Amino acid sequence: MGENARRMSAGRGLPAGTLTFLFTDIEGSTKLQNGLGTDRYQDVLETHTRLLRDAFKDGGVEVRVEGDALFVVFAVAALAVRAAAAAQRALAGATFPHGATVRVRMGMHTGEGRPASVEAGADYVGIDVNRAARVAAAGHGGQVLLTEATATLARADLGDGISLRDLGEFRLKDLARPERLYQLVISGSPTDFPPVRSLDRTPTFLPPQPSSFIGRAREIAEGQRLLARARLVTLTGPGGTGKTRLSLRIAEESAHEFGDGTYFVPLAPISDPELVPSTIAHTLGVQLSGSEVPLTRVLDYVRGKQMLIVLDNFEQILPAAPVVGQLL
Repeated sequence: MGENARRMSAGRGLPAGTLTFLFTDIEGSTKLQNGLGTDRYQDVLETHTRLLRDAFKDGGVEVRVEGDALFVVFAVAALAVRAAAAAQRALAGATFPHGATVRVRMGMHTGEGRPASVEAGADYVGIDVNRAARVAAAGHGGQVLLTEATATLARADLGDGISLRDLGEFRLKDLARPERLYQLVISGSPTDFPPVRSLDRTPTFLPPQPSSFIGRAREIAEGQRLLARARLVTLTGPGGTGKTRLSLRIAEESAHEFGDGTYFVPLAPISDPELVPSTIAHTLGVQLSGSEVPLTRVLDYVRGKQMLIVLDNFEQILPAAPVVGQLL
């Protein structure tokens, strides 16, 4: 360990100085526990925690375990990055008890770490610890997010099969300034995830249009009015009359009303209704494993969210209409 990590707080036995704070937690842990039951969930949790501790033992100091969440500190940012990558690889390759699927999100930030006094009853105090926790909460299962501070320190020594993807700046809950976030791209692991959970970003995934949209103001206004009142709006008309362009324009104008995102799902390339759920999953960035039913994963993902999904060319796969009914 580096010099900073050797400077321990006498009362708490925790490293002090410049540290990388790493937080992890299982995505959808409550739902997982409800589905498995307490005893079987404990089996899954034990496997999860063992895998993480194994990955974090090279340079990591475990601060606390709280349910399905771990808090670990590292004296060297690159070690934290490599440990997180190793943990995600281990989780992805593991067979969990009772056939459980476990996805863990991770987030880290590098800053000053000051162990709290015994009287304070906490482990660390300081905004840098809070920042790391907020970064972790902004991610998705299987994803590793890190701040620019950590990325700058670790960039030159990431290790084999690891790279960084700049995601841009985001405002995170309870933090005064925006944070530039990076995602670890880990070879052999999923790399595409839904948008970062932030305060000021309404994800809009609509295809760019080659020309500006002129006219049809009445139809656009009517479409917006219907969207405000109903959960399903259908545009019908002969082919070539501009239904797709009109739907995109209505979606653009209404996107601010849907905090969890606006998405365009092109169905023209498919003719098999059975492929509709997996096509929607791909557009939403929902990860699918070989054993999972695509529709079930999509329903789990959209539940409780405010989303606008444009299903284009649905008329050619009308037998998939029950899928739409379940999404509503």
